[in-house]
Amino acid sequence: MSFVTPTLRAAALAAFSLGVAVLMGPAPALAQAKPNIVVMGEDADEDTVPRGNRIFQRVITELTETMNLRGYNVYDETAVAMGITQPNRVRRRDAELIDVARSVQNPPLDVVVIFQIYASASKSAYSDIVRPEVRIPGRLLNVRTGQSIGSFEVAGVQLPPLPQGCDRECLLEKVGAESKTIAADVASALTAKLDGFVAPRKGADAGSALTATPDAPVAGGAVAAAPGGESCAGLPTAYVVKLNGFSAQEVQAAEEYMAAFRCYEHHRPVRSGGASAEYWYETRSDSARLGRNLRLMLEHMSAPGQVQFSGNTFVLSRVATR
Repeated sequence: MSFVTPTLRAAALAAFSLGVAVLMGPAPALAQAKPNIVVMGEDADEDTVPRGNRIFQRVITELTETMNLRGYNVYDETAVAMGITQPNRVRRRDAELIDVARSVQNPPLDVVVIFQIYASASKSAYSDIVRPEVRIPGRLLNVRTGQSIGSFEVAGVQLPPLPQGCDRECLLEKVGAESKTIAADVASALTAKLDGFVAPRKGADAGSALTATPDAPVAGGAVAAAPGGESCAGLPTAYVVKLNGFSAQEVQAAEEYMAAFRCYEHHRPVRSGGASAEYWYETRSDSARLGRNLRLMLEHMSAPGQVQFSGNTFVLSRVATR
């Protein structure tokens, strides 16, 4: 195998980028699709309102509707997970909720919204007035990486007192109405946090191919992303990229190609051997774009291979030939 110098490799990267640009045309200045979201309630604490209660249903409906109106793709947990887990389970911890969200394959979920509802009523120490109390904390988690995106809680709101003789039916309706209003505030705050998290990152390319410039090699022969250009929008997502059966020179070349992909954030080697390597790769590209880039990379490297994808893992296997 002939040795490719860093200068030639930088030129090859630039040529590859130009070739793909000719084939695919200029990248449209469109924002990427917003992440898929599922809203789930954690009710393991015996003091929380359990799943199935009408207060719980009004809160989850309000959270879902508010985020849906803000343009996010919100999926019903029961509808997407009923084939793999028993519906209507109650008193679930966050570990179970995250496991369910990660196990759903169609559609792939990006963000899970986990909330709790604490509702009670207390009698005044000076009269027979009874006031309801509601507290709703919520948080956002990246399903694939477990990264905390943000959290928000509405508590300490002075709620109207309950009418005299308010029975259980009255209590559920009154507290449910107040909880719905509070849930709207929680959803608005969480959505604002998510908007900021997926906001375009200025100074990065947002196309669907690779990007490189002939005059931008850095130390080690890698090629830096072109400055300026379109901005990358989308949820920062981490993938595991495994290379099997490649030579040391091919692994080095592949790492430089991956660092030149558009919307690339950064990567970190997890393990490396004589014929294999594994990387933790963070990008704002979706899985379809990253998979296409990896296949184009193998084609340009003249390295026969296959690309498999499952969950958040890409496996690139070198196909040995005589």
